Amino acid sequence: MKKPKPSKLVCYGEVLWDCFPDREILGGAPFNVAFRLHRLGAKVELISAVGNDARGHEAYRLLEEFGLDTTYIHPAKDLATGYVEVALDKAGAATYTIAQPVAWDHIPAPDIPMKDNLLVFGSLALREAFNLSQVQKLIQRCGIVVFDINLRPPHYQMSALIDLMQAADCIKLNEEELPLVLSELSITDNELGSQLAALAKATQTATICVTLGSEGAVLWHEGQLYRQKGIPAQVVDTVGAGDAFLAAFIYGFYCLEEGPQSALKRGCALGSLVASTPGATTEISKNELQALLKD
Repeated sequence: MKKPKPSKLVCYGEVLWDCFPDREILGGAPFNVAFRLHRLGAKVELISAVGNDARGHEAYRLLEEFGLDTTYIHPAKDLATGYVEVALDKAGAATYTIAQPVAWDHIPAPDIPMKDNLLVFGSLALREAFNLSQVQKLIQRCGIVVFDINLRPPHYQMSALIDLMQAADCIKLNEEELPLVLSELSITDNELGSQLAALAKATQTATICVTLGSEGAVLWHEGQLYRQKGIPAQVVDTVGAGDAFLAAFIYGFYCLEEGPQSALKRGCALGSLVASTPGATTEISKNELQALLKD
């Protein structure tokens, strides 16, 4: 049964600094998703935590500059603001070294109305038991649950993630993460459609997105497989591209109530545009996005 259009989108998880060799950029998958959703025109709440330090103060300033509400950005007293050392290869693909413990390891779930809202959260923020307990509270109260799987070894326990997948209405993962999840569930099908059908059955999840890098993405929705070929981009770096895909897909599928194929194309288009720019928060105009959607 189709769920009602959400009144607000709530993103829970890490706000951190992506530290490149020559610069630091505010990031973290939940922040990146919230930023893109806000730019697309959605009503967004971001739930996270930063430290009482220079990076934390700058994070607050930038969040306000971006127009994001900071009401639910928890001020951590004893933990530093999160940061990640980012390395890029010649193709612009990123690898990450993630500091621990940091402020976003302790994000209290605020007591806000969730029944008519859509909750987006990722796996990285759940590396500590406290955040896992907070997300479980939010899941019980919200209308739609979107689980963004970000497997960053050693910052996850697969068994806990499987439980959360079973509570989600929509799961997003990439082509490298999919085999790890399938292996945990003892799914041995060779064909992608059969794999996603088995995964949907094992997790009782109607909607599963898998991004395929330059090859585009696929979507399993209510027993049907949708494919979207990659939209060409001159890749600068891939930081935030998957988050942009998810934001645009959520906005199209849940907010605009587009069909699965249109929402999948919207996600691939914005992901491609972000991959062609440095960092995760470079401004992308609506005209640029619309031009790709018309092709």
